[in-house]
Amino acid sequence: MKSVMFSEVVPAQRNAGLLRTLSPLTAYGLTVAIGMPLLVLAMHLFDPTAPLAWIVLPVLAGLALPLCISAPGRLDVNTRFDACHMADTLDATLAALGYARSDAGPGLLRYAKAARPTWRNRAQNVNVRVHAHALEVIGPIPVLRALQKALAG
Repeated sequence: MKSVMFSEVVPAQRNAGLLRTLSPLTAYGLTVAIGMPLLVLAMHLFDPTAPLAWIVLPVLAGLALPLCISAPGRLDVNTRFDACHMADTLDATLAALGYARSDAGPGLLRYAKAARPTWRNRAQNVNVRVHAHALEVIGPIPVLRALQKALAG
């Protein structure tokens, strides 16, 4: 595809308020450092007779859940022709990666994992905004890298 150019896969911007200016690892570290003691204190105040291990272990397990989800990223695909003509190519490539189109609207395509829906699959959705000569693809970074490689090859 000589008439298609790909941007680098970059982390997607999220509106996270004050934590937006920090790196994701630093923001998560601050959340753990401040949130965990507050959660442990609240749980201990709720039931003072509970052993500390029964409080700390579920809190640690809950704080580890965000680490299991891939961070969202953005990939821009610029074309010389009208970008809506790439929809079929995008459908076929994402189908090979295990995704199926779940929703479509004017200028927006959504793809979901074709597998059984689980809590982790909801975070794995891919959204595509169709502009005049560009596609803006937002989804998990590993999926975007595989998509970029498949489209380029």
